[in-house]
Amino acid sequence: MPYDVDDDLRVFRRSDPDFPTTAAARRRLVDMGRVEGEGPLARPAVPPQPLAPARADIGLSAGPGRPIPDGPCVPLGETPDGTLHLDLTQLQAGRLLVQGSSGAGKSFTLRHLVEEAHDYLTTMVVDPEGEFENLARHIGATTIRAAETAPDGLTAAALRARHHRLPLHLDLTDLAPDERITRAAAFFAGLVLAPREDWAHTVLVVIDEAHLLAPHLAASARDAETRRLGVATLTDLCARGRKRGIAPVIATQRLAKLATSVVSELHNVVLGLNIFDRDVARAGDLLGFGAERAAALRTLRPGEFYALGPALCRTPTLVRVAPTVTRHMGATPALVASADVTPEQARALLDLDALREVPRGGTPALSGRGGMRALDAFLLDQHAAAAAKVVAALRAISPNATTAADLCRHLGAEPDAVHGALDLLAGAGAVDTMPRGDARIARLSARLRLRGADANVVGLA
Repeated sequence: MPYDVDDDLRVFRRSDPDFPTTAAARRRLVDMGRVEGEGPLARPAVPPQPLAPARADIGLSAGPGRPIPDGPCVPLGETPDGTLHLDLTQLQAGRLLVQGSSGAGKSFTLRHLVEEAHDYLTTMVVDPEGEFENLARHIGATTIRAAETAPDGLTAAALRARHHRLPLHLDLTDLAPDERITRAAAFFAGLVLAPREDWAHTVLVVIDEAHLLAPHLAASARDAETRRLGVATLTDLCARGRKRGIAPVIATQRLAKLATSVVSELHNVVLGLNIFDRDVARAGDLLGFGAERAAALRTLRPGEFYALGPALCRTPTLVRVAPTVTRHMGATPALVASADVTPEQARALLDLDALREVPRGGTPALSGRGGMRALDAFLLDQHAAAAAKVVAALRAISPNATTAADLCRHLGAEPDAVHGALDLLAGAGAVDTMPRGDARIARLSARLRLRGADANVVGLA
């Protein structure tokens, strides 16, 4: 009877956690002498261990709270009654929320789920903090850096990845908050817009720190439209994902930070440590806990979660998530004391004299002038033309700052012209900057930033 090498990959990974599961794993099986032959004629050189036990043997049907799985399942962790498994078929139908305060083990849990589940369906990891690059290498996923890719390019990449069943790692670091939302939304749109013939290519979409992509509240009126875009696309991914073969797993630090329309679409929950009263109350409501029992959420240790939902168990069950194969890159750094230097050495290292702000109104051309006379002096200054170009460049990246050297490259101007323009603008109170120097930094003044300079990039082209 023909032997499926893919089945053997799953067997060996469970018996040897260090065994890689990338595309090269097929060749490794042959090289290690564990498999003989290739393709449909491949057979195990050594009889493999059994695959996942039958339904009646995995412990999920042992009690009233453990539903019998409808399809493939992966272990989540240990409970007082044995191993708790996650039913991937039910996960696709009902999605999953992983929530807990900082340090509760959310990213660790996501990492474990990806390591276990990527054998069964294409996996895509949306990574706002850049913590999963080593996990991407482990599962053979291609990393896309959103800061280097246009929004429509992210939509196209999502469409092509679904069509060709390619695992992806979307790195959203080095982006301003609004750009992070718009580029993630473009990627989600590509997943949902996949043509019907690609819906059978099932995909697990793991989203860490989802409150950064679909916040409950906008930071300001200017951010409201961007927030609506993020909430709408992530809600749409969850609501319409089931028929399109998408299984979202969404993690957040606080339920109060994540849009309620997103939370309402998640039928399976894994809830860990919570501290604030509002978070404890909302997490308790999701679990069906009264106030007294919900208080137990404050005492959970890292890696301990209450699980509930059709893909997990019918009653809230305390589970300790199993260890991961790959190393967690977002761990809290060890404590390190400050440097042992004198105050004079500290001032020299900081170079404080070079960081002084240029005083406003101190430019000779504008000193002692006001109203129209100051405007006339500004317009007649030899650096006025360069100053207008500098303002346009700074407006494009507001509220961010840039260096004088970057302005020179961006404008194709000589350093003296840029420094003269910055001095002129500082005298008019139009920019915040420092004295001339190699490390001079400048940005629009708060007065001009408040006049509606919209940020759509974080660096000069």
